[in-house]
Amino acid sequence: MDTETRKFVVFRLGVEEYGLPIDKVKSVIRFEKPTPVPRAPKGVEGVINLRGQVVPVVDLGKRLLGTVSEESPTSRIVIAETRWGLVGLVVDRARDVATFSAEDILPTPETALTAETADAFEGVVSRDERLVILLDLDHALSDAGLMLATAQEGIADA
Repeated sequence: MDTETRKFVVFRLGVEEYGLPIDKVKSVIRFEKPTPVPRAPKGVEGVINLRGQVVPVVDLGKRLLGTVSEESPTSRIVIAETRWGLVGLVVDRARDVATFSAEDILPTPETALTAETADAFEGVVSRDERLVILLDLDHALSDAGLMLATAQEGIADA
């Protein structure tokens, strides 16, 4: 019997682990301080130059947990594809790529979420006696989507 599996890039924000579908992740790079952009939309920490392409950077810890990520030697920027284009996500540590069986992915408990965050999480999976929260990035950044598109347009016009 063949079981469907899915691959996720697993990363850490604070003490929690999160996963993004590997097909959404373009690269993981060492943290570099984003260049602030005047009048950038709220939530955009700045921009970085990634191989000739200007990419807006969002502090994912601030977006999801309300805490600003502390820069450290393990800090990374996950470059991910969203429906608004590429975005850099500041994370505390990128761990690895993990393969999960589709049957091991459990729905996120609705009672633990607010209406605003319910769509941001695809589910949870148990790994090494810890839970990995699987993100739906388009929904996790949905209220930021317009701001990301606006930021990219503003950057392109600069």
